Amino acid sequence: MNNATPPASPSADLNASWSRSRGHGLQTDQPLPDGLHARADLNDRLEANARLLTFSQPVIENLYRQIDSPASTVLLTDSQGLILSAIGDNGFLDRAARVALSPGAEWSEAIMGTNAIGTALVSSDIVAIQGTEHFLERNRFLTCVATPIFAPTGGIAGVLDISTDARANLSHANALLRTTAECIEHRLIESLDEGFLTIRFHPRAELIGSPLEGLTVFDEGGRLLACNRAARALLKLFGEYPDASCDECFGTEWQRLVDWAALSQPTPFPLRTNQGRTCVARASLRQSPVRRSHLPAPAAPAPTPAHRSPLDAFNLGDPHISSALKTLAQWHDETGPLLIEGETGTGKRHLVLAYHQSLLTTTALISLDCTALAASPALQVETDHALHQASGGILYLIDCDALPLAEQSRLFSTASRRTRIIAATRRPLATLHREQALATSTFEACGGRSIHLPALRERTDFDALVRRFVRSASPDQAIYVCPDALALLRRHTWPGNLSELNNRLRLILALMGDNAGQLCPEDIPEELLEQVTD
Repeated sequence: MNNATPPASPSADLNASWSRSRGHGLQTDQPLPDGLHARADLNDRLEANARLLTFSQPVIENLYRQIDSPASTVLLTDSQGLILSAIGDNGFLDRAARVALSPGAEWSEAIMGTNAIGTALVSSDIVAIQGTEHFLERNRFLTCVATPIFAPTGGIAGVLDISTDARANLSHANALLRTTAECIEHRLIESLDEGFLTIRFHPRAELIGSPLEGLTVFDEGGRLLACNRAARALLKLFGEYPDASCDECFGTEWQRLVDWAALSQPTPFPLRTNQGRTCVARASLRQSPVRRSHLPAPAAPAPTPAHRSPLDAFNLGDPHISSALKTLAQWHDETGPLLIEGETGTGKRHLVLAYHQSLLTTTALISLDCTALAASPALQVETDHALHQASGGILYLIDCDALPLAEQSRLFSTASRRTRIIAATRRPLATLHREQALATSTFEACGGRSIHLPALRERTDFDALVRRFVRSASPDQAIYVCPDALALLRRHTWPGNLSELNNRLRLILALMGDNAGQLCPEDIPEELLEQVTD
């Protein structure tokens, strides 16, 4: 019989979780079972949760940067607690993998006992589990905080978790986790195909349009289809699957809201909830207000466009990029190393990330800063550790030409179909050959391929890149980029290439404000483009 008890003076929730863990037949000292990582099952779960992964990844990466903890990982699970993705410190990820805290493992209470992920699934609330509060002894080196991500139509879509060393202070993690989960929930609702009318509302006008707003979607009959956690709180909609009509939520009649939305007025209007709270609101139609019974028979549906992978999104029409992607596709079926050459900011790291997300998303991607590593007295030890971590995935060598030739040769020789070796350099290949700064003979003997990423001034898809960066910076706002603004931007020399273009566009858009509908030459401050020439 398992008589284990939680730490002294536990909360009622912790005590209940330990009781459930014992009820599942778990023992505190039981070893890690085999077969927790079911690769085929993981692939199925990744496919089933494609929308969750798509809208989560950018904000999760931002969350990891904000945590600023040297030994931590951010995890995303599905609604059953199966880990879909993990990003974090390489050393901590390696430790976490030893207790199956990695993609493919399920962390429900039934499998792992009391833990932040599994207990958040049961409680439907944010949960922190520190050190010895974990039911299983093998997990007590961890401190974890997790929050559920609520699905647009009800229930839990997944769990967002921060895990770190048991001694770490995660007192600031609750607010970061909640805000990140709200961002993901907001994006999931906005991307819904269903629905007739969207209402955004909040007591504070400045929060309309932000992830903190109340967001509701209704069908043509005025029934609630989807809402976020802010809307649930403001409307006091309790229960896992909220069921209400618009008239049960707001004091304004349904038809008046539809009529207002049909006018496409950008001006917010006052809206009173049936709980007596006055809010500022915007309403918009998601489809035509004409009744479906009056519509003509629909035409044959247009073909559904093929899913664009992150690599596909790279190809905006420039022949240099098209050639690079063709070489990358050929190299994917080979065994040798890959060398990516291009100036600072030309997108080398982004190309590697896109390749990983498109073709090897369930494997590790380990990066090594070779400039910093070259001065290390334990150079080979550190590269061997990185190779071990990258086993089955990708080892990305940043500024590989900074390494000694012998170490370059050794790393190039380890390239295989199982462990990919991708090297990057900012210096032209001709320069590296002339200065004998690249282990060329080994690279060629191993069947290596090289890719050149052109500088921005050499690309023919400049206008498409600007529009893409503007869409990325303002995903919820359609902004037209005027031809004269494109012409002005093209005159800049862009020494920082894509990175500089993206960063400056984001600053320009921030200065324009939230209500701008087009980017014109007068919106571009002269000091941002000081290097423009006549």
